[in-house]
Amino acid sequence: MSFLALLVILFFGTIVFALGAYFLRKPIPKLALGLAVVGLLVGLFLLGLWLVDVTGWERKGLYKQLMYGLENEDLQRFVNRQRDLQETSLMMMSTAGMGLRQMAATELPAEEIDRIHAQLARMAEYVTDTRRFPIWKNKRNWEQQLYFLTHASIIIGHYQMATGDDAYNEQWTSAANYLLSGISRSQYKHLASRPEDEALRPADNAAALYALRLFDEAHNETHLTIAGEDWALYIQRELQYEDTQLPCAGFTATNRCRLPAGGTSLAMLSAYTASAGLPISRTFWREFRYYHKSSFIQTFGWINEVQDGDELPEFCDQNTEPLACGRYQSHFGLLGAAKRGDRITYYQLNNRMLMQDLFHPMNDIWNRTHLEQVNAMLELSLRLAASSHR
Repeated sequence: MSFLALLVILFFGTIVFALGAYFLRKPIPKLALGLAVVGLLVGLFLLGLWLVDVTGWERKGLYKQLMYGLENEDLQRFVNRQRDLQETSLMMMSTAGMGLRQMAATELPAEEIDRIHAQLARMAEYVTDTRRFPIWKNKRNWEQQLYFLTHASIIIGHYQMATGDDAYNEQWTSAANYLLSGISRSQYKHLASRPEDEALRPADNAAALYALRLFDEAHNETHLTIAGEDWALYIQRELQYEDTQLPCAGFTATNRCRLPAGGTSLAMLSAYTASAGLPISRTFWREFRYYHKSSFIQTFGWINEVQDGDELPEFCDQNTEPLACGRYQSHFGLLGAAKRGDRITYYQLNNRMLMQDLFHPMNDIWNRTHLEQVNAMLELSLRLAASSHR
């Protein structure tokens, strides 16, 4: 599948130059020769980008940079101090755990496995610290805490499944049981992401279903089956947005769309439902690509925050809280493509990111502010999770 995707990318990347060279070979032979040379160079360049991925060179670079950031003590202290950065940090850690656990399953030296386990342990300790997150002490306050409980479960799950240490199994089990009960019993099959949030967010609930899949794999349970089927049926029956089969980014308890469908929220929805293995992810992915994916000659791709012809809302970050609007949709799209096995879309998006790396090397991240470093680490985490998924 990977090689077939390469052939498609090469075909579209060189066909323009090949046709131009063919039709101009007699009237303007020198121009035809130039087009042929350019087409050859473009083909070799695209082949090089493909090799960077399939040989693991990109994956190793992403892993090296992410581990550098996770092990940076100054950055750790910054994250620990910034309460208004907790939601971004939680998502960064949960996606980092996904990529690191997948890396740990590859043929890495024992010392690298130990480094990964140490970081997974640090993140699990961070998210279960009752002084930082006193919500663990009072389950009566869990009613509007889907976002925290979901990403805490994912972080603990990756740690326990990678190391076999069940030190936090009580918290994990309690959170998983609450997510199962809340989603399956809710009239709207969705839970509120955070206190005072005025919208129920399908993307966050999809992440919760992925968290349940991790729990099921570790405990041989069926939480995802129970909650996931009702959730998917509810979306198909009640929450389709305009003429698509996609839900809006947020809806009210009366099923009215409060936040229009945005590229980042839909990319998250597609990535997490695909990670959870839900059949509805196929519909989400098809519609998401149709309305939000763009490409250049089918070789370099990106995800638009809004559909073609629409304008970005003034307060667009309300669609994608806590993420910056217009920043992460291509990265979540890359993860979704990897989880769905859509190698053509994967290479289109990855080719563009590799092109950006040529002009803005990953090492430049560590010359930015701590806040920018955390945001960049989320991008690294998503790319590593996508590139290490096999």
